Amino acid sequence: MLTPKKISGFTLVELLIALALNAILFAALLAMFTSNLYHYTKTVNINRLNQQLQQTLELMSDDIRRAGYWANAANDVGTGANNNPFMATAVDITVTGGNCILFAYDHASNGTLPAISTTIDDDRYGYRLSGTAVQERPPGATFACTAAANNWENITDPNVVKITALSFTLNTSTVTTGPGAQGITLRSVDISLTGQLVSDATITKTITQHVRIRNDKFIP
Repeated sequence: MLTPKKISGFTLVELLIALALNAILFAALLAMFTSNLYHYTKTVNINRLNQQLQQTLELMSDDIRRAGYWANAANDVGTGANNNPFMATAVDITVTGGNCILFAYDHASNGTLPAISTTIDDDRYGYRLSGTAVQERPPGATFACTAAANNWENITDPNVVKITALSFTLNTSTVTTGPGAQGITLRSVDISLTGQLVSDATITKTITQHVRIRNDKFIP
């Protein structure tokens, strides 16, 4: 008569130890996954903020660089005069309060500074910090840094990015060429822009740019 074989298995202690080890392993994997997800989300948010700030800075820089451009500038050569309407006192590049800049240039390249109008590009431009958004002046709006907030347009979305600081620094250097006090004024603008994500206030960034204005100002 055959004797049945004894069936062996895990004891209760062994099962408990295996469960404990599995729990520890699962917790370690979960912690690793959570950490990787956190760093991935952080990287995505940092890139999003950086992209928003870079796009805004490039828009302002490209525009400011053209300040004072006049299609008929050659007409003044040899006359000893500066008849550039885009460098007249009322529209020449100015910085007010450190966070607002106004300027004009001949966008239509027709040599004429038009009247302020909502129907055409009136060749007057401006950027400023309003609340937590960067704004630009649209055609026809008040050409002043004190314009009402709803008179200018946001170019950043305050629901996504909170702009905490914007500064413009106008630098000038005059070179005398003669005769007399005649010369040219070299101009540049330093821009600093700081923002943070609304969804994560711990993510903040500051970017800067030095903008050389291409159109030097002739001093008669």
